[in-house]
Amino acid sequence: MKRRYGMGGAPSSACLEAGNTGIPIGESIETERDMLFMSSDATPMSMLTAGLIRLLDVEPAGEPGHFLGHRKPGGAGRVYGGQVVGQALAAAAKTVAADRPVHSLHCYFMRPGSEDYPIDYQVDADMDGRAFSNRRIVAWQQEKPIFNMIASFHKAERGPAHQSDMPPVPDPDDLKDLGDLIEQHELPAGPVLRWIAGRNSPVRFRPVGDIQSGIIKTHDAAPQLCWMRVGEGPLGLEQPMQRAMLGFMSDMLLLATAYRPHGLHIGSPGVASASIDHSVWFHDDVECGDWLLYVTDSPWAGHGRGFARGHFYARDGRLVASVAQEGLIRFRDPE
Repeated sequence: MKRRYGMGGAPSSACLEAGNTGIPIGESIETERDMLFMSSDATPMSMLTAGLIRLLDVEPAGEPGHFLGHRKPGGAGRVYGGQVVGQALAAAAKTVAADRPVHSLHCYFMRPGSEDYPIDYQVDADMDGRAFSNRRIVAWQQEKPIFNMIASFHKAERGPAHQSDMPPVPDPDDLKDLGDLIEQHELPAGPVLRWIAGRNSPVRFRPVGDIQSGIIKTHDAAPQLCWMRVGEGPLGLEQPMQRAMLGFMSDMLLLATAYRPHGLHIGSPGVASASIDHSVWFHDDVECGDWLLYVTDSPWAGHGRGFARGHFYARDGRLVASVAQEGLIRFRDPE
């Protein structure tokens, strides 16, 4: 049975362009209200972090297999895509045994969601096997599906192991926050980016590279690196919520890397931006309250689409997740 309620990342030099907003095909960034974290001035970080946890922690909606995703307090306009990813994953995890953490998810953004309504997440248990469980999730709002996801959960088993090495980078404690860099060097950033990079976001960004000296490169195809974390220290949450939170973070910064080789950014005049799909592979346990290095690049763009991929490394060098996304980067037809 379908249930109807109220989706759609942030900045990069690694972080100077606004990231993917999760706005589906045909919808572009138009106003500040399309963005996330429009909180009141000087909100304490502890309150912002607690608010994000509450936002992602969906609750049963009355019907079996349905979970209610609450609105962001004070939210307006379209819902940030990473919020829907995180809430959908949190809903699915509530139907799976605790010893089976999610190892992958694959989703599509279909329609823009509205901050005026909550979202109903319909979870179908397609399979529970000896070591794997599979869940299908559809997000509903106002009688329409706005998003769908397939997520797979796996009980850890014995096998060979390897990973790619984390790039050599400065320690995040030796770097400045993105918001401070924008102010100190008067970097070109509009009001939306200034707000996201400011003090009212639960996510902190510390970009790596020349931006730390106030230098912004254009037409840059090199991988982008940025330390990210939620709050001011370890959150101590169980893995289902940690991984939902990483899903929330994974939609930030990514698509902007497909614009950078062309000297463009999301929101550039004459360019339509939109999410198409999003995938995350979870390799190991994660603590989103500690610094995570997000390494992103874009190996291809063409035909009005851009492909980007990313890797999350824990501070100790472990590769904890990999991400891939294709998005619309289409030139608008002249009027």
